[in-house]
Amino acid sequence: MDTSRTLKTTETFFIFFVSRVLLFFIFASMKEKLDHILLQARSIFMRYGLKSVTMDDVCREMGISKKTLYQFVCDKQDLVKRTVEREVSENHAIVEGIVAQKLNAIDELVEITVKMAERLKHLNPSVAFDMQKYYPESWAVMVEYRSNFMVQAIYENTLRGQEQELFLKDFDPRIVARFYTLKLEFLADADFAANQKISAATIFFENLKYHIRGIGTPKGLQLLEEKLKHIQP
Repeated sequence: MDTSRTLKTTETFFIFFVSRVLLFFIFASMKEKLDHILLQARSIFMRYGLKSVTMDDVCREMGISKKTLYQFVCDKQDLVKRTVEREVSENHAIVEGIVAQKLNAIDELVEITVKMAERLKHLNPSVAFDMQKYYPESWAVMVEYRSNFMVQAIYENTLRGQEQELFLKDFDPRIVARFYTLKLEFLADADFAANQKISAATIFFENLKYHIRGIGTPKGLQLLEEKLKHIQP
């Protein structure tokens, strides 16, 4: 048996193994740092909007250099898009988590509304407008999320509500689900929201009440009114 050859093979394998482990930890560390940057960017954009914030502002708020920031994103367009993608991913997980609880249809909608309203509690009214006008790729991510995942979630919720006799049955759930999500386009009307001093949370709750009061059975409406006594924006 060639001992030297065996030792060389073992050494090669060890080097390969260690390098893979190191790469894993480096990747995990970079991913964690990027996630932290995107979380901070979200907070900044929520407070000040998108258009008015520069990359210098972002670095100053985060306490990092532009060189560090550009290790993770290419430019402001990239930063906004990655921040939106992270937001969509978190919203997706929140909705799926609530759906997994197997609540009745109205409790499910209320829980989703409460969570989304809380996440958008300090949303600057200009964010949706800025995104739609100046960051079309990021806006497309939001539209795709709303037009597919959210519409499907509301559609399934509506079917369940009909089965539970909480919602009326003389309408098409596919159309109603689309109506529900389209009404949230109201968030993009920055001028109205700002001039009337209407928060994103208020918009979410008004949409919830408008939706359920339009399709709810007496049983469903009674349940809604009971829930509203304990939750307000």
